[in-house]
Amino acid sequence: MMENRHCLRCGKELPAGTLTYVVHIRVFAGFDGLLLEPEEGIDQQLNQLLEQVEKSDPKELEKEVYEEFTLLLCKSCRDRFVDETQHPWEGPFRVPKDPNRIIH
Repeated sequence: MMENRHCLRCGKELPAGTLTYVVHIRVFAGFDGLLLEPEEGIDQQLNQLLEQVEKSDPKELEKEVYEEFTLLLCKSCRDRFVDETQHPWEGPFRVPKDPNRIIH
């Protein structure tokens, strides 16, 4: 028997056999191809970077370069996730597309 699943956004229970949505996210460092030469010189910058890397947690360094995770969502949270991802500039108080859906 499958264990109970829940929407990772709202916490709603998602019983076996019901419609769920899986969102797989990959976040990775981008590179625009441009390397700027530091004022202090490349050797100095490399030494600083090596010192910083030696003092850092390897797992945290890896997360800065690449990370992936999966979300399990209900229909309502999936719709909101997609809408907010496609229209991030509109903020949390978007004007509804359907004026008949407004509750007074």
